[in-house]
Parts: sequence; structure tokens; C-alpha cells
Amino acid sequence: MMLRQFFMQLDSFLGGGILFHAVKGVLIILFVLLIGKSLKFLLNTIGRKLISKTRNDLDDKILGIVLDRLMSITAITAMYCGLLQLRTGLPERPTAVHALLEYSNGALFVLMALVLSAVAIRIADTFVRQGLQRVAQKGATNFDQELAPLINRVVNIVIIAVAFIVVLDHFNQNISTLLVSLGVGSLAVALAAQDTISNMIAGFVIMIDRPFRVGDRVKLPTNEEGDIFEIGVRSTKILDFDNNMLIVPNNELIKTKIINYTFPDPVVRVVVDVAVPYSTDAENVKRVLKKMAADHSSVLRTPAPEVFLIRFGDYALHFRLVCRVAHVGEQFATAEALRMQVIDVFKKAGIEFATQQQTITIAENEGRRNKGTVAKKR
Repeated sequence: MMLRQFFMQLDSFLGGGILFHAVKGVLIILFVLLIGKSLKFLLNTIGRKLISKTRNDLDDKILGIVLDRLMSITAITAMYCGLLQLRTGLPERPTAVHALLEYSNGALFVLMALVLSAVAIRIADTFVRQGLQRVAQKGATNFDQELAPLINRVVNIVIIAVAFIVVLDHFNQNISTLLVSLGVGSLAVALAAQDTISNMIAGFVIMIDRPFRVGDRVKLPTNEEGDIFEIGVRSTKILDFDNNMLIVPNNELIKTKIINYTFPDPVVRVVVDVAVPYSTDAENVKRVLKKMAADHSSVLRTPAPEVFLIRFGDYALHFRLVCRVAHVGEQFATAEALRMQVIDVFKKAGIEFATQQQTITIAENEGRRNKGTVAKKR
């Protein structure tokens, strides 16, 4: 109400006309700039104190982006509103001043679209990188470094396209043909790159679901084994035991059954089988094997090593030593070391390894009877 009375008094003082609207436009510009300056001060003081209490820094980054462009947005808005006010004071008949104001307002609208697009692109880039960084940290991969540029490029294209369409619509241009062309072009690109897109989506699913991580030892349905070397956008690289790199598309990995030896617990079992003659003291064998495993530096104390009599063979008793090591990478070396130790500890304990023996008994009379039979046949 007070503002209306002020403008009424100003109108009567200036006598109305173009001068009043020009002064009013200048006052509007100053008022909008003052509002923008005050808003920036409040965000810099109270706003930063409020968001400093949050756990992550995403809101701090977004606030910084907004503050960087706040005065630019305020200045463009102030000029746009001031020129609109000036235009209301012009006579109705078209003049060169009308055309100049039209071009000026159009230029300010385009400039505002560019500034807002730049702000939206920076905010989208911050969201994408922050989200992918969290996912990559959980999976211990560089997935964010590979996928972030691609996603940001797509998001940038979408934002620029939307801004371009809004600008064309502001100038009363027909955008239906453009929208149809964009739809057909997007469909063509999607069909041409469907395998690549499928692998990218599969890679993102792997990052979210995390069936394996970098460093995990896995086994594929093709009986190929190795350690996960890298999880990329399109494929996952597996380093096998021959130091060869196996590259598998992500789309195949999410559709197949994979054995992960490392997840959820890196502790893995080590098994050593031995066979001794039936005449051997079974309790002594179990005691010797347990002590040997317990004394090994790589074998975990919890759970304790165990020895089981697993089978009565044709010529031997079969025992199985079961113990655990901290990581699958130690499994083969520890099993081999334990087998080498078995030879020494059995020799010291007087325990022999079972060897397969066969006894063949030929009756003498039976042999002569067979010879006589053969002679008659001849």
C-alpha cells in the first residue's frame, strides 16, 4: 500500500508519461538488485551456518554454485523488469524504440536462459559426481571416473536442448517438428547403441548390487578363475593365474552364475588328504596332522584345524585335514606347504603312507589241469 502511494505521488510530481515510467523502471531495477544483494548476504551468513550442520558437503557445493551466479541472475531480472516498465510508458503506435526494447528483452531472455542452463549443468554435474563417487567408494572402483563424464555429457545435452526449446517457444517459433526430429534421432541412437547401453546399465547395476569388488577372486561358468582387476563402464577385467587379462562384458556377468571366493568373508578353507595303511594308529595320525597345521604361520587359530577320517578305502584309511587361511591368495601356497610338511612329520612319527598292493595266488594243480585241457584241444 505504501509503495502504491509512493508511485502515485511520483506520478503526480513528474506529470506521468514516459519520464515517470523511466524513473519507475530505474527504481524497480535498484529494488531488484537490493533484493538480490540481501538474499546473497543471507545465504552467505545464515544459509552457510545451517548447511554446515549437515553430514555431507553436497549442499555446500550447490550453495556455492548458486551464489556464484546469483547476482548475474538478479541483474538480468532487474533489467528485464525495468525495460518492461519503460515499455508501458511508450505510445501504442510502433516506433523504433519499441523494436529496440523488443530486441533488448529478447536478448535478456536468451542471456537468462544461458545463465540458468550453466547453473543447472553445474548442479547436475555435482549431483552425478557425488552419487557415483559414493557408489564407487563402496565397491572400491574407479567407476565414477569413467561413467561421470558420459552421464554429464548426456545431461548437458538434455539441459541445452530444453533451454533451446524454451527460447524458441518464447519467440513463438514452431517446435513440434524439432521435437519429432529429436525423438526419432534419440530412438535411432538408442537402437544403434543398445549393446553399449545395456553393458553400461549392467555396470551400474554391478556397482549398486556389488556381487564382487576389485581384488575378489571369482570363478566363471566356463571354469575360468581369476582376480577382479577393474570394473569398467562397458566390461569387467579379470586377471587369471597365468597373468592374462580376461575381458567380460558387464551384460553377461549379471545374467550368469559367478562363484565369489572372497565375498562375503575372505577366509577360505585349505584341504589336505592323506592315506595310511589299516595297521596305522588312527588317533596318532589325527594328532600329528592337527599339530602340524596349528604350528603353521598362515593357518588361522580360529576356527581350529580339524582332521576327519573320511573313507575306508580298498587298501588304506583316508584322512582329511581341514584348516583355514585369511585370504584366498594364501590357499594354494599353504596347501602345498602343508603337503610338504606331511612327508617330514610322518617320517618322524613313524607313519607310513599307504601304497596300493595286490596279491595274486595261483594254485599249482589248477595250473596243470588247465595245461592238460589246452593240450587236448590242440
